[in-house]
Amino acid sequence: MKRKKFLYWFSIVLGIFLIFSSGGNSSRADAASRADVASRADVASAYNYGLTKAKGPKINSEVYTVSDAVDSAISAGLAEIAQKGPKIDAWDATCLVFGDRITDSQAQYAYESILKNNDFLSGGSQGLNGISDVSAVNGLVAIGKDPTNVNGKNLVANIVKDANNPASAYSIVNDLEALSTGSYGQASETARTSLTKKLIGMQDQKTGLWNGFDKVDYTARAILALSMNTNQPGVADALNTAVKAVINHFYQKNGGFADSSNTMYGAENAYNDVTMTNALASAGVNVYAPLKDKTDYVAPVQRVLDQHLFSAGNSAMLIQQATLALEQARFTRNGGKGSIFAFNQTDAAKPGEIVNIKDAAIAKKRSIIRSSISDPQATAAAVNDAINLVDKILVTYLSKLRADSTSSAAIADRAAGVKELNNVTVSHAAPATPVTPATPVTPPTVTNNNVTVVNNPASSSSASSSSAATSTSSSSSVPISTPTVSGKPVKKASHRSIVYALTTVKLYRSSNFTKSNLTKTYKKRARINRPMFLVISQQTNKQGHAIYRVKDMNSGKTGYTLSGSKYFAHAYYSAKVTRIKVINPKGINEYGKVNLTSKKRHVKKNASLSVRKVVNYGLYNRMQLTNGRYITANKKLILATKIKKSSQNTRPSTPTATTTGTSTSTPPTNSGSTATTATTGTTTTTNNSPSATPTLPVALTNPVALTNPVALTNPVTPSNDAKTITTTISIHADGATIASGSIKVSSGASAFDALQAFAQQQGLALTYKGSGATTYVTGINGYNAGPAGTMTGWLYSVNGTVPGSSMGAYTLKDGDSISMTYIK
Repeated sequence: MKRKKFLYWFSIVLGIFLIFSSGGNSSRADAASRADVASRADVASAYNYGLTKAKGPKINSEVYTVSDAVDSAISAGLAEIAQKGPKIDAWDATCLVFGDRITDSQAQYAYESILKNNDFLSGGSQGLNGISDVSAVNGLVAIGKDPTNVNGKNLVANIVKDANNPASAYSIVNDLEALSTGSYGQASETARTSLTKKLIGMQDQKTGLWNGFDKVDYTARAILALSMNTNQPGVADALNTAVKAVINHFYQKNGGFADSSNTMYGAENAYNDVTMTNALASAGVNVYAPLKDKTDYVAPVQRVLDQHLFSAGNSAMLIQQATLALEQARFTRNGGKGSIFAFNQTDAAKPGEIVNIKDAAIAKKRSIIRSSISDPQATAAAVNDAINLVDKILVTYLSKLRADSTSSAAIADRAAGVKELNNVTVSHAAPATPVTPATPVTPPTVTNNNVTVVNNPASSSSASSSSAATSTSSSSSVPISTPTVSGKPVKKASHRSIVYALTTVKLYRSSNFTKSNLTKTYKKRARINRPMFLVISQQTNKQGHAIYRVKDMNSGKTGYTLSGSKYFAHAYYSAKVTRIKVINPKGINEYGKVNLTSKKRHVKKNASLSVRKVVNYGLYNRMQLTNGRYITANKKLILATKIKKSSQNTRPSTPTATTTGTSTSTPPTNSGSTATTATTGTTTTTNNSPSATPTLPVALTNPVALTNPVALTNPVTPSNDAKTITTTISIHADGATIASGSIKVSSGASAFDALQAFAQQQGLALTYKGSGATTYVTGINGYNAGPAGTMTGWLYSVNGTVPGSSMGAYTLKDGDSISMTYIK
C-alpha cells in the first residue's frame, strides 16, 4: 500500500514537470521550412492563408476549415521526428505509421527503443502507472509486432496483472488504453471490462468530469480510453456527459482548455490542449470547428496550430503528442471511428485509409504528368498507360479496403497499395525524328512553355490571324516575349467554389442517380439556414444530367447532385457591393484583419453597413467596409442592398489581368445579376454556373504561345443550314476533373472553337489570347498560365495524340476527343 501511495505522488510530481517542461517552450522556428517539406507552406503561412472560415448550418458564427494547415503541421511534426534517427521511440513510430512515413530502419529503431526502455521487457516490473506499457503496446502494434510475444515475454499479460490491482488512477486509463489496442484473449477482455466499469464509476456525477490534481489531463485521458471501448455498457452515456462537461467547464475562447478551479495545475498549457484535442476527436467531436455557438470562440485545432508546437526547439514528447492529436483530428474528419490507437476495432480506420489511398493516387498522377514534361521519350500514349495503371491499382486496393474487417488490415492494405502506386513508371520510346518544314519560315519567333511558335506580326485589332504558323524545335534562342499586363499581381487564391442550395437537393453516393444510391435529401430552407457545399468537380453522368460532385461543409459528407442555377448559387458575394444589411439573427463581427481576426465590434441584425470593396480570401470572400474593417461576404449572414454597376463584373477569386486581345468567360456574380460588356480588345462573358474544383489529370498535351495578341474571334457554333460535328471535351487540373461532356460545332471548327463553346455551355471561366495559329489558352476557372518560358500552362491533346499546332489551327473531325490538362 505504501508503494502505491509513493508511486501515485511520484506520478504527480512527474506530471507537473512534464507539463511545464513541454508547454513552456514554444519556439517560433517553424520546422515546416525544412528541405524535406519545402514543397509545403510552413505551418504559420498555411495557417494564416489556408485557414479560412465558412458558415455551417448548425452554428451561426463562422466555422474554421483547416485541412491544408493541419496537413502542413503534421508534415512538420513528422519531419522533426525523422530527425531523431536511431533515437526514434514507440510514440515516434506510432506518429510515423499514421503519417504514412515510417521506414524499415525507423521501425527497427522503435523496436530496439521499446526493448530497452519498457520496464517489464527490460527486466523490471510493470512500471510507473503503466506509462511505458501503453507506449510500448501502441508502438509494437503500429510496427506490426505482437505484444503478447516480445522476445518470449508477454507484455499484455503483465498489463492484465496490474489491471486487476491498479497502482493508481493513471494506471487505470493507461492499462485500459493499452489493452484496447487489439484482441489479446479472454483475460485481456475481462480486464478491459473491469477497467471500463471502474473508470465510469470514477466520473464525477455532478460535473461529468474526472477529478485529479490536473482535471484537464486526466479527463482527456479518460475520454480517450473510453472512446476505444464504445461497445462496453455505459460508455456512450459517459462520453456524451464528459464532452458536454469539457465544453462547459474547460473550453476557452482561444480554443484551448483550462481548469479555472485549480489555478496551480489547471492553467492552460500546450500539453493539455493537444491531449484534450486528441481525446475529443477520438470521441467523434469535430475539433476543426468552435465547440460553442459563439462568434468569438476558436476551434481546438486552430489553437494547436497557433502554438507552433512542431518547431525544433520544443520537447520531443510535445511534438509527438501534437502530431498524434492532429492525425487523430484528420482521421475523424475523414470518417474514421474512435481512436486511431484502436488498431483492431472493426472498420475503425477504413474510411480514413480509403481517403489516404485516393490521395496517393492523385499525387501519383500529378507526378506522372509533371515528370513527363521534361522527358522527351515519354509519349502521350505512355503517359496515359501509366495513369490507367494507377487507376487499376486504385480500384484493386479500394476493393480490398472495403472488404477489410479490422483497422490493422486496412492500414496494411493501404500501405501496400501506396507502395504499388509509387512503383508505376512511364515507359520510354525512341526520340522522334524532327520534322523539317517544307517552306522556310522567316517571321519572328517566341518561346513559351517550351514550345516555339513562328508567326507573322498581326495587328491587335484584326479580327483573325491570316499568317501561316509552323511549330519548330523548342531550342530556339530567340528572346522571350511576355505580354504586358495591367494591375498589381494578386496572390493566387483557392479555385474551389462554395455554393448554397436554393431549393430541395438530393445527394447521391455515386453519379448514377438511383434510389438505392440516394444518401441524403436537403429540404428547401430559409436563406440563413441553407446548406452549403464545396463544389469539387463538374461533369455529366450516364443519364445525361449535368452534375456536381460536392462536399457538405457542415458534415463533411461527399456525393453527387444535380447542378445549375436552379439548385445552387454562390454562397459568397463577389460583385461590387456598396451597401449591405445584416440578416443573421445573432449579428456579425467587424474585424481589423482580412482573415477575420482582431475583432473590433459586434454588429446586430438589421444594421446597415457601407462597403468599400469585396476582397478575395481563398474560398471565402470578405468585404472591406468604408471604415477599413472587414466582415464576411457570406450571403447567409448579410444581404446586399446596393450593388454598383460595372463594365467588368468578374469574380474576385479568379483575378485576370487585362491585355489587348484577351477573352474571359467568367462565372456569375453572387448578386444574381448578369452582364456582357465589350471594350477595346477585351471581352467579358458572364455565365450561370459556379466554378468547380479539379481532381484527376488524364492526358498530356502541348500548349502553343503567341507573339502579338490579336482581337477576339467568336466560337464557331452550328447554324441551321451548316453541317455540324460533335466532339467530346474533358478538362483536368490539380488532380481533378473540372468538366467533361460533348459539344456540337460547325464543320471546319477548330479545337479552340469547340473549347470556347464548351466553356460557355458549362459556365467555365476561360481566358485566352490570339486567334488562329496564335491562339493561346491562358486560364480556365482561375488556373492560369505562368510567365512565358515556364512550364506552367494548359496542355491539350486530341484523341490521345499531341498535335503540332495551336488549338486555334487544329481542325476538328466528327467524333474527336479533346483533353485539356493544367500543369503547374
